Amino acid sequence: MLALTIGNASVTELPIARCFTKTFTHFSCPNSIYTNMKHSRKIEFDGDHKNDSLLIGNFGDVEFTAKGVFELSGMIYSKKTVEFTVIGSGLIRFHGVCKKIIIHLVKGDCLLDFSKLTTKEVCCVSLRDTSEIMVGPTKLISRANLQDEAVLKYSGTPRLQSYSIAGRSRIEMMN
Repeated sequence: MLALTIGNASVTELPIARCFTKTFTHFSCPNSIYTNMKHSRKIEFDGDHKNDSLLIGNFGDVEFTAKGVFELSGMIYSKKTVEFTVIGSGLIRFHGVCKKIIIHLVKGDCLLDFSKLTTKEVCCVSLRDTSEIMVGPTKLISRANLQDEAVLKYSGTPRLQSYSIAGRSRIEMMN
């Protein structure tokens, strides 16, 4: 029996296993397999970093991770989703345009300045410790979970869909 692995699943486990021929010379599968596979670019900073010329372009979804001490800034011009995970202390500042920002985790003494970043949607899954996030013009803040002394500041008049605040954290409007 032949086994082919795509990502974490083998072909025999996928419903499209019948699309493969014995010789693998002909590949005709429905386009739905490609919509289920999610590829994203990963940008990671670990340790002490300072960079002010970062560029996140329109090349698909991006996972941005920063751990340690950092001072990072740049531009985002993307029609896709940019996801952030930040642990440590420092500053991250971006400007530009993006469809959706997902902030998975911000932990430590850090500032995420997206005040000059225009988005359609912002989702903050977990903001902890003394982190501060500044969100620029957006239509929707779909989720905002804050703990400890975290602060979420926003500008404009976005719709705040779902939020939870614990400890001394707060959500404020920027002037």
